[in-house]
Amino acid sequence: MGKIIEHDLLPKQKPRKSNLKVKVDLYNYATELYNELSKIGIIQRLKDTPQLGVIRVPKNLRKSRFDYTVLQLYFHQLIKKNLQTKLELTYNNPVKAKEFGDNMQYISEKENPTVGDMLQILTIAYNLGHFYNTFTASRAVVMLAEENVDFRNKLLNSSNSHRFRVAAESLLSEQNYHRLHLLNSLLVLERCDQSKQSVILAQELIYAYLNENSISDGSKLHFIFKVFRSVRNVSYIAYDLQIANMPITIDLCNKESVLILFHELLSIYNDQLPANRLIASIGKMLDDTVYNENSNAICYYRISRKIVNTLSKDESIKHKEYYSDFWLCSKSIFNKQHRQTRDYSPDAILKLTFAAEDKKLSQGLLLELERINNSRVGYYDRNSGERTILVSIKKNCQNKALTSFRVLKSTIKYLRRVAHPSNADIRYLLASKFFLYYLFGENPVVIKATVDPEICVLCTRGKRQRTAEIKSLLAKGNGNTDERHEVEFMLDCLMQDDINDTSITIPSSILIYQKDLSGKKLSEFDGMVIHPMRKSEQIMLLEAKNTDSNPSYAKKCLLDKLDKLNFDYNKDAIKIHNYDALLKISI
Repeated sequence: MGKIIEHDLLPKQKPRKSNLKVKVDLYNYATELYNELSKIGIIQRLKDTPQLGVIRVPKNLRKSRFDYTVLQLYFHQLIKKNLQTKLELTYNNPVKAKEFGDNMQYISEKENPTVGDMLQILTIAYNLGHFYNTFTASRAVVMLAEENVDFRNKLLNSSNSHRFRVAAESLLSEQNYHRLHLLNSLLVLERCDQSKQSVILAQELIYAYLNENSISDGSKLHFIFKVFRSVRNVSYIAYDLQIANMPITIDLCNKESVLILFHELLSIYNDQLPANRLIASIGKMLDDTVYNENSNAICYYRISRKIVNTLSKDESIKHKEYYSDFWLCSKSIFNKQHRQTRDYSPDAILKLTFAAEDKKLSQGLLLELERINNSRVGYYDRNSGERTILVSIKKNCQNKALTSFRVLKSTIKYLRRVAHPSNADIRYLLASKFFLYYLFGENPVVIKATVDPEICVLCTRGKRQRTAEIKSLLAKGNGNTDERHEVEFMLDCLMQDDINDTSITIPSSILIYQKDLSGKKLSEFDGMVIHPMRKSEQIMLLEAKNTDSNPSYAKKCLLDKLDKLNFDYNKDAIKIHNYDALLKISI
């Protein structure tokens, strides 16, 4: 028996404070805006709006949108007092009306807002428009607007401003639910006193933020938006790391360490790229572990879908007003709490990410997957513009193999139409593993590369392309003798198949592990071909033996492997091909 070393890796830990009471000094413009919003009850609403919406958070770690807003204002205060000499522009730098464009004028010539004023105003205005269910509700809005013309028009006509309508049309056509709350912010600001310069500035800043690409290159607004985004990103990361199952945290009480981070992000005297990559990486990890953790993301999407379906059947929707009845009312279906149900398996969730240019295509796939009986789907958009679709199967589904096969079939159909198709697209591998997991009794599946270290699964259309891809793999000369024989056997089988349809070929080892015992291998197959568009014999399992004796040995091995999996099949259907064997299975 080997020696066991016992050692205390943390004999002492650095003490950390748990409370951070701050005083944030609002400048005149932000004070004016804050007081105006407080008058109409919006500041109280910010305090009542959960920072993370429907995401369940331990009571002692819950934050509101107001908390989040004040944290950003506090960070701006730290930067102004300690770092502004390191910035491209100081917080005291004046921002003239021309920075917004030719049509912008301040109420009087005496107005002289600064970069600091703009950052405080934007920070407050940006956070005003969230539903209580935040992005889950915003997603429901864009979904409903896509499916219900009356609701879409109700939203578009909720303001008399032409600019609002243009902005709303753009966000809805892009299905950009991440920015939908900015439309609500604009509606709030329209209900404020328009004679106040801070209210006008808040609206202009949001419109400029939504149309940043149209701002002149030399405008100071680009700098303002850059600083705003950096502070916003650090703020949400700092709060949400507290509830994430991640070995990283930001000590907000340690002012010096916070300033080091902002120095790396904002100082013009150093390379900002590494720090920005760090923040982006942490943001992605939070995306995957908190906001859109696979099983939860499906649940949150189903809440969005429930809202859409409920309102689609509601005849009274015609008599309701978007701002007051849907956004402002705390009892609105967009704001009230919804039951979170998880009647699907969390163990095997198919995750497919599409580029921004394929968003409309992915929407078609999402809707088709949603129509498959016993499927459970969801989606979320990343800030990069990418869309991720998630698929699981209902727990009490009686034929999960059939349902997963239909998922595979639909996925292949849409992946063949992406902007930049590849026969070796990694998503074919993911979809195939999802199907094989259910085909083989919900046991974990690993597909191990053999004759090509980077290609495990191929999707091709037609006999010529199928065989050409396999020949191309063999031509590289990789793999040992047995591995090459396995792929050569697959090639022989494909040569005898004259049907020119779309197929998945797996010229790799398929390892099946026992689900309850980590690392225990149940079976290993020498390759597989899947014909998702066929009505029968869609699956071909291969067992290759690089030998010249005992022709029935391959059949015996295939029988043993399938029996270990308790797989239901016709033993007489196994065919011997020289010294190899194959089995065709109908789903």
